[in-house]
Amino acid sequence: MRAFAKLSAIALAVVLVAVVFSLAVSPASGDRSAGTVAPSFARPYTVTFTETGLPSGTNWSVHIAFLGCGCQGVTTTAKSNTSSITISVSNGTYKYQVRKVTGYYVNGTAHGMFTIAGSDAGPISMSFLPVISYDVVFSETGLPNATAWTVSLTGNGTGQLKNVETQTETTVETSMDFMLPNGTYHYVVSPVPGSYFVGHSSKGKFQVAGGTPPTIVIPFTTPPTYSVTFSESGLATGTNWSVRVHESGAIPITETESSTTANITFSLPNGSFVYAIGEVLGFNVVSSVTGTLVVAGVAQSVAVTYAAVALGAFYAVAFQEVGLASGTHWAVTVTATHTFGHSRTAEQSTTGSTIYFLLQNGTYRFTVHGPIQYTLVSGGSGEFTISGSAPGVQVVDFTAKPTYTVTFNETGLPNGTNWTILVKTQYTGSSLWPVRDILRTNTSSVSVALPNGSYCYTIYGVHGYYVSSGFPAGPITVSGASPPVITVGFSPRA
Repeated sequence: MRAFAKLSAIALAVVLVAVVFSLAVSPASGDRSAGTVAPSFARPYTVTFTETGLPSGTNWSVHIAFLGCGCQGVTTTAKSNTSSITISVSNGTYKYQVRKVTGYYVNGTAHGMFTIAGSDAGPISMSFLPVISYDVVFSETGLPNATAWTVSLTGNGTGQLKNVETQTETTVETSMDFMLPNGTYHYVVSPVPGSYFVGHSSKGKFQVAGGTPPTIVIPFTTPPTYSVTFSESGLATGTNWSVRVHESGAIPITETESSTTANITFSLPNGSFVYAIGEVLGFNVVSSVTGTLVVAGVAQSVAVTYAAVALGAFYAVAFQEVGLASGTHWAVTVTATHTFGHSRTAEQSTTGSTIYFLLQNGTYRFTVHGPIQYTLVSGGSGEFTISGSAPGVQVVDFTAKPTYTVTFNETGLPNGTNWTILVKTQYTGSSLWPVRDILRTNTSSVSVALPNGSYCYTIYGVHGYYVSSGFPAGPITVSGASPPVITVGFSPRA
């Protein structure tokens, strides 16, 4: 019986693995290139940053990034030990970040954006002030002597390079210290084996505001524990199964254990616990999936019985689309929610009109994914139940979005010279196939048809020339009409 059940589980696993790994994302149909070349822009302009407050000779730095799609490599970090930094840039929009200087913070914003449009930018001024830190103390009670415990902090203290930084300390003493500047912080105390938090003391929030805050006390308790053993029967040998126990009272406890043997054992203090048995692929829990047990000074045992799902107890669920052009990719995700809030998900995509899943009895949610050029009119998401027979065909109705012409013009290149533009979606939403068109032409104008949405473009470098006018990259917004023509001028490199 166990060997037969194991084959059943393996068969379903093969089906689900095949479904999950059949999801294939193909390039957008408009992609007319097997690859791209790195953009190369001339930088005839400058942006200047200035600082005050740092001691003479102190190193500081600024990082800038060009905000053109496809230009992830167009970034620069400049360093100086004087009061100003000047960086060469081309036309376009950039974001900047002033790097952290140890012991100092920027009094104001350390990041922002600037635009170059045919002239230099700046100066962008920064004022540094010394960081003043205060002692923050965590103290524990209730742990056995010399027991290690750990606190992790996440905060937005003044002068951090990022808005959020994490610090972690571990000690076997009863207290630990953090030196922190003004700011708001969150803390999490790691579980200690054999000990438990009293109440909900494992996490919290505090502020540092011009002085040392009150000591944060973390109360633990280390009560005697007793064995609670769950013993299963009915699973194929070596099958992994799991149990979760939970108690939400004065000593909140949530533990999950798994095993490939017949027994799972918890060490629990006195109290009333709710337990849940994890679902196993290819098997049903015959005994109670959830229940309550009371620990009162003695060991406990709970029997768990599984039964193999009979062969043939899987049903074909069909999704059929209407409205897509022939050969268009679309996909469906099906999710079954099970014990512990975990879910089992299968995905499948196709360029055909129908997608099938083999599923057993249960309730499922589904979500349909389509290319960004189409709208889901109906059947895009929902729920269905299988109870001894296959449900009806799920019809998915797509309709093509109206498109509008986006045109790019160039001046300055010799007749017949190839130039290249990347156009892609800025925000893909739930679409698995966003727009990503690479347009190549040897004429002075090229166009692409796009539905309403937010896009970005990058004009790639041409050997021997640079973009001397217009913007080599930027946003495109299509909203019910063709946007203005985008024109760039090329000039020969010196």
